[in-house]
Amino acid sequence: MLHPIGTRPPAVYWRRRLALFIALLVLVVLTAWVLRPGGDKKQAAADTSPHSTPHSTSHAAPTSAHPTSKHASTSAKASSTRSPVAAPCKAGALKVAAVVDKPSYRVGEQPMVLLQVTNTGSAPCVQNLADSQVELRVYNGESRVWGSHDCTVQPGVSDRTLAVGQPVRVSVVWSGLSSQPKCAGTRQRVGAGTYTLYALLSGKEGTAIQFSVS
Repeated sequence: MLHPIGTRPPAVYWRRRLALFIALLVLVVLTAWVLRPGGDKKQAAADTSPHSTPHSTSHAAPTSAHPTSKHASTSAKASSTRSPVAAPCKAGALKVAAVVDKPSYRVGEQPMVLLQVTNTGSAPCVQNLADSQVELRVYNGESRVWGSHDCTVQPGVSDRTLAVGQPVRVSVVWSGLSSQPKCAGTRQRVGAGTYTLYALLSGKEGTAIQFSVS
């Protein structure tokens, strides 16, 4: 093998052998470089960086917290604008008046008599307008003819919120018969004449009004 055999000069064969040897040497070196211990780890590290997942997670908490704080502020605003509960009416802030549905009636009719109350205060207030608090009385001159509490008083409570300056009325149908306290005596049909209606709310007497029966 050390002495090439062929038709060409020996130098040609030595050059070919040298070229082949160099090629084999280069191939061995490249293979050793690729397969060295640190090569695969560096490549694996390059595939997993940068740490994008932890970075995005760190921003998730502030994003989810923001709607919660916004919701809390909205609830606080809603509760702060809620309408306050109206206070009970003061007697001095109520204007009470007697009212009739028409100025004159015929004998035998059943007049509708009413109490009208108006809140003259500066804010809405609550007033009990149950039958026990509303009383209507009819007089003929100085003589007491009829009272809405003479024979019956309906139990219960009827709280009403009175807006400022808006009249509220409570009506009672008068049978046209006379009556006395505790429903004493005999009830009789009233005759023709001029009558005065008085209205009382929780014992406070208001403005009276006259009407006629003919």
